[in-house]
Amino acid sequence: MTLKDQETFTRKMEIQPLFLLDAIATVCIVSEKEEVIVQRFGEYKKTITSPGLHWCFPNQLQISHVSTKLNTLDLKNIKIIDSIGNPINVSAIVVYKVVNSKKAFFNVEDYDSFIEDQSQTVIRQVVSKYPYETDDDSPNLKKENKEIQIELRNVLQEKVAIAGIYVKSVMLNELSYAVEIAAAMLKKQQAKAIVDAREIILNGTIGLAVGAVEAVESNGITMSDNQKAQLVSNILTVSLSDKEAQPTVQL
Repeated sequence: MTLKDQETFTRKMEIQPLFLLDAIATVCIVSEKEEVIVQRFGEYKKTITSPGLHWCFPNQLQISHVSTKLNTLDLKNIKIIDSIGNPINVSAIVVYKVVNSKKAFFNVEDYDSFIEDQSQTVIRQVVSKYPYETDDDSPNLKKENKEIQIELRNVLQEKVAIAGIYVKSVMLNELSYAVEIAAAMLKKQQAKAIVDAREIILNGTIGLAVGAVEAVESNGITMSDNQKAQLVSNILTVSLSDKEAQPTVQL
């Protein structure tokens, strides 16, 4: 081998490692449930969506990875005034994912923070339109009506579409009266429960009293109107009283 050949060989051996390093530097790996945004000198070039090993030529590229996996956002203790003026605490679970990585990367600064802020705004907006609870089957927050869930999801979807985000669901997780009115609302619920219970007892007692009068007369015992009224009154008194009946002896 001549001196010239040796110099050429040495030069090639010096260049090959550099070429290999340059080739490795232009390779990017895309994982499952992930997309890669490719920029060059700040200019958008393309989005790589298929998982695997990709050769990104030339160099001087900026590679940014965007996850397309489902994410769960847990929103805790949002204080809201319901439609009838009661302060309530609301917690919610938002399930979402990125479906357009270009929008998610370029249209907002941080898409995770963006959807968190928008979710809180939407929950306040929608929840405040409904009462905490109602006496009928009309939509209310305590029963978590399907209509409310759909509205929450649809309104939030409109807000975050600009960031390339798909909202799978929005569900109210925990719901309670705010601490400043919790005790008063508990008394209200207890009072309503007592009234409802007494109404049930009253309806049953009236039927029992009427049945008792009919049973007495069916056995051939004649009762005056005053006696019937007294019997019904005694049955109602015993049934509706909070205390057990005490036997008495007439003198």
